[in-house]
Amino acid sequence: MSRTATSRVAADRLAWSHLALLPLAVLWLLPIALLLNGALRTSTADIFSLSPSGLTLDNLVAVWRETDLLRMFVNSTVVTLASVAAVVVLGSLAGFGLAYYRFRGSGVVLLVLLSGIMLAPAAIIVPLYELILDLGLLNSYTALVGPYTALGMAASVLLYRNAFLALPNELREAASLDGAGSFRIYLRMYLPLARTATVTIAILQGLAAWNDYILALLFMTDGRHETVQLAFIAFQGQYFSSLPKQFAVMAIVMLPVLIIFLVAQRAFVSGLSAGAVK
Repeated sequence: MSRTATSRVAADRLAWSHLALLPLAVLWLLPIALLLNGALRTSTADIFSLSPSGLTLDNLVAVWRETDLLRMFVNSTVVTLASVAAVVVLGSLAGFGLAYYRFRGSGVVLLVLLSGIMLAPAAIIVPLYELILDLGLLNSYTALVGPYTALGMAASVLLYRNAFLALPNELREAASLDGAGSFRIYLRMYLPLARTATVTIAILQGLAAWNDYILALLFMTDGRHETVQLAFIAFQGQYFSSLPKQFAVMAIVMLPVLIIFLVAQRAFVSGLSAGAVK
């Protein structure tokens, strides 16, 4: 079979695959479309209407002006960025060390770190709450940044280790011959080359931290440190009789994450693929 015919067959298979996945994509996008549609309606009676007339941004503007969503956004942004930075730095260092330095018990260390992937957050809520309470960290950013970082380390170490192993070993050997130390090799060579893994980890960790509800509900009780995921219950009484405004609150909380994912989705998929090579 000629190269042209092979390419045509591959293109046809790809087109049929996309066509087969189209219903699944519609199924996943339907809740988002219904949420945005409801947030743009003027009355509860029209919340599930599909008519293009009667759409307005007034609900989004009113919700932003009438609530403390800005403060919640600031809290979530601080917690998310701090946990993402911690996971990227600690996970990349651990992944580099486990990829290129063998020591007694390194396999056990890797196994212990990766076992965190199987750990359900709900299984550690009680001891975690007691620990945060004993340390006096309730209603502080640390109460969320610490657990988020710990829960995200397993996936970070795995992806960074696999990304570093996929790089040619000759790079490290050549840099060592030129007098570069381990930390300089990691910082100047390996970390920049693993940028797709970094983007993937940042998105995964950012989504986990931004969307967390249960830990924020338990640890942020004073109102000043509430995150955006608590906005719905915080303003449910205020907008009890207005479903469009309740939908508007949820839409505002969802939109930043959705936009970031759409912008960085290509690097996200590439990072997951690179992390699955070895």
